[in-house]
Amino acid sequence: MNTKTIGSLVVLLAIVSIAVSVPSAYAGHADEAKITMAEGSVMPGCEETAEGCFLPTTVSIAAGGHVEWTNTDNGMHVVASGNLTDDDAGSLFNSNMMMAGATFSYTFEDAGDYPYFCMVHPWMVGTVIVEDESGHDDHGDDHAVEEMDHSDMDMGGMEMQTLTAADITIDVADGATTSEKVAIDVTINGEHVNYDIVATHNGETILDESGNHSHDGTGSHTTSALSADASDDNPIDVTVTFQGFGMVGDEKTGPIGLTNTAQAVPEFGTIAAMILVVAIVSIIAITSKSRLSLTPKI
Repeated sequence: MNTKTIGSLVVLLAIVSIAVSVPSAYAGHADEAKITMAEGSVMPGCEETAEGCFLPTTVSIAAGGHVEWTNTDNGMHVVASGNLTDDDAGSLFNSNMMMAGATFSYTFEDAGDYPYFCMVHPWMVGTVIVEDESGHDDHGDDHAVEEMDHSDMDMGGMEMQTLTAADITIDVADGATTSEKVAIDVTINGEHVNYDIVATHNGETILDESGNHSHDGTGSHTTSALSADASDDNPIDVTVTFQGFGMVGDEKTGPIGLTNTAQAVPEFGTIAAMILVVAIVSIIAITSKSRLSLTPKI
């Protein structure tokens, strides 16, 4: 075998090895996903578990793919697009009444994040993440290119992104009175963010959602009904914990565990949130240098 032939084989083997190693970056997303209702989800409680009320709580599919929901619970459910507080909730898709054993499917043509909930049991929430066939989402991110762009990576191959507690904002709506539910909006600077959110009031946990994923860094949540009016002496405490940048199922980067906390008091109007704690390190720095009180003057 001459040198020219050997050289051609080496080039061919190199091309084959690249083709084998790259597919994970360019692999298409699933064309379908199946979701079931957690057993006993007709009663509150499933939202406080790690699994959630829809199993799984978050799914990813390719644009043009469909999601099928099956009611494996023993009660009736209604799967509807959006959130409970949306004026157009259920306008994109609505399963109507699903008795035990019934199924409902919907085809998602456009890329984006699609939250949904059960109209009968609003503590049941989930999200469908739809990406286009080339791996782009509705924000135009090319994940394959990002993975190969070494200018955005450190020596360990992880994307370098920074975040501080000040980059996590919490907006709590007013109307915090007995028997009412409260809308909470979260904004985290960055894309493909993952976070947990917990809200407590009157000694009770009124919201506990983990594993939230957002393409654009925003998320909307709704608490369970309050057992008492919120007030200065009995505020709503909200804690958001950042769980890293990255797609669902991928390794996460960034300051995982970074926490920001807000306290909602009705007197402050529609944006009833005061940032009480931005980070433990920040608190130590502020109190040690200025000894200023963190309690806002009303």
